[in-house]
Amino acid sequence: MGLQVFWEDETRQIIRQVYDMTWTWDEYLAAFEKIRQLASEVDHPIGMIAELENIKNVPPNAVLYGARGIRSLPSNLLLTVMVTPSSLAHSLLKVILFAGQFENIVTAKSIEDAHRLIAAKNQR
Repeated sequence: MGLQVFWEDETRQIIRQVYDMTWTWDEYLAAFEKIRQLASEVDHPIGMIAELENIKNVPPNAVLYGARGIRSLPSNLLLTVMVTPSSLAHSLLKVILFAGQFENIVTAKSIEDAHRLIAAKNQR
């Protein structure tokens, strides 16, 4: 299925983006279009959880496409949390996020941690 994007629940506070083992850049760009569409349905700040734990590999040109998707995120997206239990993936993501000077995007090792980070950001 590539990538799935949906509201986590009926309160429309958090968008979930779930990556399957393999996916294409066309699916990635379509997923970011869906994120923008969902975010436009509400007029309040939202969070997003990107579940990366099932990814087997990343297609070529990850920095280019990754930056393109991140730069297209909607303005009412308060915080994006990229979830993976892999320490290596955390290290790589942190380098990419730092190099790209992306704000309001962090990593977490679990969905529970992601929820805590989003809740804390909402309270500020």
